[in-house]
Amino acid sequence: MRHWKRLLPKNATDTFAYIFTLFGINSIFYFELLYVLPKIVSEEENYSSLKWYFHVTCGCVIYCNALSSFWKIISTETSVRGLILPSILKPGWRFCPICECNAPSRSYHCFACKTCILRRDHHCVFTGNCIGQKNHRYYMLLLFYNALAGLYASIMNLNIAWTIVGTQWFPLSVVKLIFPLFAWILGYTTFSNMLLSAILLLCMAAMCAMSGLLFYHMKNLYYGQITHESSHKIFKYDLGWRENVRAVMGENWKIGWLSPWLPSALPGDGLEFPLAGVYESPKDI
Repeated sequence: MRHWKRLLPKNATDTFAYIFTLFGINSIFYFELLYVLPKIVSEEENYSSLKWYFHVTCGCVIYCNALSSFWKIISTETSVRGLILPSILKPGWRFCPICECNAPSRSYHCFACKTCILRRDHHCVFTGNCIGQKNHRYYMLLLFYNALAGLYASIMNLNIAWTIVGTQWFPLSVVKLIFPLFAWILGYTTFSNMLLSAILLLCMAAMCAMSGLLFYHMKNLYYGQITHESSHKIFKYDLGWRENVRAVMGENWKIGWLSPWLPSALPGDGLEFPLAGVYESPKDI
């Protein structure tokens, strides 16, 4: 029963963002595959079948990895549930009065998930779950593939955007692309072009939002920080960029970006963390 609860959003805000994320991933993929690509093929003379297969393959790989990363996030247990924790409070640990257990360092209680999360980075409303020790890698992949999808779709949509703008330039062209519903109500664009503009806007928004989040979390990854440590300028777990990346992306971090299904065991268990200045790399021992 707990497993199924983890798959579902925890509150109204989570539910809205959860549905919006799944809608965005699926709508962009099928829009590009069923409308944009056929339109490009029909308008371009001597369109290469190799180019068509290339776009379909790239689109399917990005789409499958984005959805798989989403699934991995919500299906992976990140909390202290089921763990046998010590009854004696260890240095750096804290007692959680809500869970009634000794919580490891870098773990925090999430009031949405109603439990303590190992190496808790933050609660992600778009997946309805906390990002912690065991699913942080999948969150990074979700950001990466969604940002890549937004960029890919935006480039593919350039010719359609030109069709919507037509021969009219600023300011009417800006209104038709950025405020499609407003332009349709005023009669400056058709209903079909209004829907197309909305999808184009969604692609651009996804690219900008996911790229911004990816940049922020890549910076934290580089310095070995979770969000709380980043906001409080805490660097005591910074073991160097290579070990920091390995701590999140796993032992196979070099190829772990290719798919969330590739095995990449984490070097730690989320209970104990080596400190900067004390940690010795296995290569140096």
